[in-house]
Amino acid sequence: MGFMDQFAKMAEGMAGGGDQQAANAASEHVENADPSETADHLAQSVPNMDRGALVSLGTQLLHHFTSNSSFAGNGNDAAQAAGVDPSDVKAGDPGAIQSLLQYAKQNPQVLQSAASAFMQHNPGAIASLAPGLLQGIMGRFGGGAAAQDER
Repeated sequence: MGFMDQFAKMAEGMAGGGDQQAANAASEHVENADPSETADHLAQSVPNMDRGALVSLGTQLLHHFTSNSSFAGNGNDAAQAAGVDPSDVKAGDPGAIQSLLQYAKQNPQVLQSAASAFMQHNPGAIASLAPGLLQGIMGRFGGGAAAQDER
């Protein structure tokens, strides 16, 4: 079985049935990954996500902007600074979420905590993530060398 076949099989297994082990690996990966790369990978993933995952990602971003003391403002302020309407983010509008993800690069703590919470609460969305992000997660999931390379 080739690498891509193994990759696809692992992705399917990770997405199945609310796999908490996969969610934990995903959360750990985004907490330790470069926040700018995480934002880019999540933005690349947006077109693959269903509406529920988009709503959850948008909600997590807004919530973490509000609850993080390193950001002087709240989620609505962040959305407006990103040039989008907060209600569009809450509704899961792909363009609004991508804009907020790009804005979140300026606030790495917010981005990492929101991405981590999103992964914890949406293990079914893991299979829809961009290949670069999925590969890093799978490295942690399998405990292989890829996890060490990311550090």
